[in-house]
Amino acid sequence: MKTLILKILAPAALAVGIGLAGSGAAQAQSCIDSSAEIQALISDGRIMSQYDAVAAAGYSADQILNFRLCDDGGRYVWIVGILSADGTAQNLTISAE
Repeated sequence: MKTLILKILAPAALAVGIGLAGSGAAQAQSCIDSSAEIQALISDGRIMSQYDAVAAAGYSADQILNFRLCDDGGRYVWIVGILSADGTAQNLTISAE
């Protein structure tokens, strides 16, 4: 039973940790929290979706833990938490343009 609980809680704790770690990097930039604004940028062709950006970086959508769109000095970037097949997590900064 303890093993089952650990298997369930470990990924959740990891995701929360990545979210907190990622928020530090995102704070240095101006991030967009409005889903409508993000969708408008995607629809207008000004940025690619987070899923397209992750695929272009060589990852799959099912590896995404969290994401934020940020303006990094005049260019848009996705800050993405990725979970690899071996269970390690990392934050990526991927161009959204």
